[in-house]
Amino acid sequence: MLRKFSVENYKNFHTKIEIDFTNKRDYSFCPRCVKNGLISKAVIMGHNASGKTNFGYALFDIVYTLTDNLYNPLQKDYGSFINGDGEEDCAKFSYEFQNGMDIIRYEYHKKTPDHIVYEALTVNENEVFVFDYSKNISSVKGLRDVNADTLNLEDLDGSLPALRFIINNTVQSKASPISFLKDFVGHMLYFRYVNGGPNFIGLHKSSTLLEPFIVENGLLEDFQRFLNDCGVPVDLEAVKDSLQTQIVQKFDKKKLLFQPLMSSGTSVLESYYFWSKQFQDVSFLYIDEFDAFYHFDLARKIMQKTIDEVDAQTIFTTHNTYLVSNNLMRPDCYLQIKDGKIVSFADSTERELREAHNLEKMLRSKEFE
Repeated sequence: MLRKFSVENYKNFHTKIEIDFTNKRDYSFCPRCVKNGLISKAVIMGHNASGKTNFGYALFDIVYTLTDNLYNPLQKDYGSFINGDGEEDCAKFSYEFQNGMDIIRYEYHKKTPDHIVYEALTVNENEVFVFDYSKNISSVKGLRDVNADTLNLEDLDGSLPALRFIINNTVQSKASPISFLKDFVGHMLYFRYVNGGPNFIGLHKSSTLLEPFIVENGLLEDFQRFLNDCGVPVDLEAVKDSLQTQIVQKFDKKKLLFQPLMSSGTSVLESYYFWSKQFQDVSFLYIDEFDAFYHFDLARKIMQKTIDEVDAQTIFTTHNTYLVSNNLMRPDCYLQIKDGKIVSFADSTERELREAHNLEKMLRSKEFE
């Protein structure tokens, strides 16, 4: 699981901004929001342009750095990669993971999306390697511990991350921290629905069409039940021709293609359903503006469903204050992003928050400002 993540001098984040999944309280309610001593389900709330989406891009930079999985073009935008207010010429990313009893830290600095100038890996405070490519300084005294001491790393210059080189060129045991990082990062998933279509980072190396996936995996009846349960009364059928597979909606007089009929909310539900069938393969899930097209009751239902059914660490981002309730999550799992900081409700007030408190009312009254 991810313990901590921080980034600085990246996009709209001038100073260091951090999320700390170890920062939990001893609440007895909503136990599914905590796993292995770490926050497992969290909501990030914030005003427009506060950085919810950019924070997701930053957190998933490691996917672009270490894998060939899909990324968002804005992650690779040279013009907006480095923050415009700072004097430093590199963005700094720091990840801390927990794998059983092991604490694994991976840190790197980038001048551009494709060029690392500094990289370091430690396991339980023991250094595995440090490369400062800008100064041509390196320390590799811990490579033997990760079965990488026979590799020639002298020619690395930052265009290829040392950790990625090790992942791709060594045989690791299942218990190895390298195997853990490869598996965890390779199964991270970010998705949102924006500009008329789904947008995602990670998990796959190529995009998949939603409707063929649903039909070809025998999920059409299940998909229809899902929509019906979400308040979308449809009767669906699959139509195949030599070129493609499509879903049609059945009416009394005729059958019409389902895709052009879908509302924005139904399109988002289709996207959520598609990914929900792969959640079992996900290590870390970031659903950005997940309820942007939902009725507030449906947003609550989808959020509860995700909390109950998804085992992976999950972050939702939203503007919806109706989702702020101790019946869904705990005060230490509700986070606000503001002025370059992420702070939980529990840490935003001197009041001792209890299960009976109305968190939404407190939020609206600016208790957590």
